[in-house]
Amino acid sequence: MMWKGIRGGGALRWWVVALVVAGAGCAKKQVQVRESAVRALCFSELPSDMRVVSPAVWRPEALFQLLINGYDKSTGRVPLPPTDCMGTPILWQDPAPGECGETAPDATPLPIQPLTVEEMIVTEMRLDLKLVWAVVRRYSNGEAIGPVALVEATPRGLAVRALGTLKAMPKSARLRLERIGGIEVLLVDGERCWGPEEGKTCQRMVRIMPLRGNRFVAEPLVGQDGKCMQPANIALSRAGSQMLPSKWLRKYEYTAALSVAPDGIRVAEQVTAKDSDPKQPSSPPRLFRKAQGDRLIQVNQSRMAVDRTSVWNQLLEPGATEALP
Repeated sequence: MMWKGIRGGGALRWWVVALVVAGAGCAKKQVQVRESAVRALCFSELPSDMRVVSPAVWRPEALFQLLINGYDKSTGRVPLPPTDCMGTPILWQDPAPGECGETAPDATPLPIQPLTVEEMIVTEMRLDLKLVWAVVRRYSNGEAIGPVALVEATPRGLAVRALGTLKAMPKSARLRLERIGGIEVLLVDGERCWGPEEGKTCQRMVRIMPLRGNRFVAEPLVGQDGKCMQPANIALSRAGSQMLPSKWLRKYEYTAALSVAPDGIRVAEQVTAKDSDPKQPSSPPRLFRKAQGDRLIQVNQSRMAVDRTSVWNQLLEPGATEALP
């Protein structure tokens, strides 16, 4: 009896301990779920009957509603002035003329239209984690602007882990995160095309934005002296022309290839300048000059720096005009 009593008491104590541990485990799970929502910059609850792995979680309408303040899913309309889910205005400020060695050409913002599925660009990183860009406004030069976010599907709903305003080319756009110099960096490459269908010209551009804390930040590329050199928007192709005093036409062609490594982004560039006689269009153009070079873009805790100016700017002569939409 004494042995049984001791055994029974030990069993009771172990049962109490087990209940305490189980309760602590449940409490821990509840805290984790609550913290998941708290850490989110913006959060959208899932319907009770929807599973987190369901493709319906990532419907464009649901993502617009998550990222854009006041979005009306019944009409697709966005309130003016547009703001993101944290109430931050959806605006972009390029460096002013004279602040950088190279500045972006002016572009006219177009009226904001009701949003459609074409305005939602999503890149999957994991089944439950995606990069999302909601295109709110387009520009006359083919660019577009809107909130960009890193969105996670949690058991409770969609959580925005990082947020910013992106201005880039939405046509055939691809979004990705790369770790450079210990910093997560968003790279968005897209293209714009213009001209008649037969002689259509297309240009790809790559926008670079570092993740500072939980914000994707628009920063220019600075030189080793800290002065602005250009916006962090890299053209992978460019073209220009110039009428010479001899009435010959000089054409400039630029191509670039971008590669990413842990120590930086390398841009391999090449420019050719060729002269031709407009009076003899069947004659092959003459090579006037050819140049190539490599640039290195590095990212640290405070800035994005590039080691040299583009070969395009070095070779393009005064009076030459770049071909733009």
